[in-house]
Amino acid sequence: MMEESYLEELVKNSKKQLFYDRIKTLAALVIAAGMIYCAIIVLPSFMNTVQHANQVMAQVSDTITLANEAIGSITEMSKSITDMGDNMDTFITDNEETVSEVMKKLEEVDFEGLNKAIKDLGDVVEPFANFFGKFK
Repeated sequence: MMEESYLEELVKNSKKQLFYDRIKTLAALVIAAGMIYCAIIVLPSFMNTVQHANQVMAQVSDTITLANEAIGSITEMSKSITDMGDNMDTFITDNEETVSEVMKKLEEVDFEGLNKAIKDLGDVVEPFANFFGKFK
């Protein structure tokens, strides 16, 4: 009898072990199917997304490089404008006295007398012009 009970217990344990082995096998198959699905469907999409991300990052890098170059150019241009302003200040300061002297001399010019002298010269030259115009 004892042998029968051992055999029954052994068969019972074997059935339980077979049931759990089947569950393990089914779980392994589900996991394998999931991995195959990921490898076939998800992985190419993921790799495509990564490739697009790399392209975008390359474009961003190029844009940042161009922005850095533009900022450098703007900084250089700003320095040139500042230097030009300083040079203009120096030029004006250095030539202030000369400009003042020129303005004083221009104020001293007798424009009415100059205009009268030009008119008188025209009156004197006009007869000569008429005389030489007859020989044409």
